Amino acid sequence: LRGKRTRRRAVSIQAAALGSTGMDFLIGFTGKDYAIIAADANAARSIMVYSQQLDKIRELDSHKLLAVGGDAADCIQEPEYIQKNMTLYAMRNGVQLTTHAAANYIRGEKSYNLRRAMSQVDMLLVGYDEGVGPSLYFLDYLASMQKLDYASHGYGGFFCNSLLDTHWRADLTEEQGLELLERCFKEVQTRFMISMPNFTIKVVDKNGVRTVERKS
Repeated sequence: LRGKRTRRRAVSIQAAALGSTGMDFLIGFTGKDYAIIAADANAARSIMVYSQQLDKIRELDSHKLLAVGGDAADCIQEPEYIQKNMTLYAMRNGVQLTTHAAANYIRGEKSYNLRRAMSQVDMLLVGYDEGVGPSLYFLDYLASMQKLDYASHGYGGFFCNSLLDTHWRADLTEEQGLELLERCFKEVQTRFMISMPNFTIKVVDKNGVRTVERKS
């Protein structure tokens, strides 16, 4: 009986997490000497949309970006906790975490809290490191982590993975990367039942992070 209750609880938690994270759309990929990441700008709950100007991409430091999707409260608390602890590490040690180290730190925190204070947040981490170049890490709410060339979260990703499979190349210029993003945005806006009129786009390269405005 206890095993059945545990399984039912696990299924209910997973279903709730899928419901809360699926409506957020995150996408990112690496290119020639840069990494690019984008997210929809909807702030919504249940059947209500509160805003379509929400920035879901947080700057962890001068060369790292973290896109988050999921429960509204967790999407504020967990990234802030991660950002502050990474800043504290840099202050204590005089050096910032590499993107690979940051991804492993985030994964470790999510894994530790998985059966204690589980958060329902899916993440994409991009960064640029001297001597390494751009990198992208996929992290989900169950604490899995994988380095990828391109990735997406949310139901919107179902419509974009085939586009990324077909058109992504390691030597994409920034202009070509933005064109590929626009293809993905158009597909989501055409096929997905949820309206996503606005998207936030940010890029990280050797010069740091910056926001890119969409072409009208």
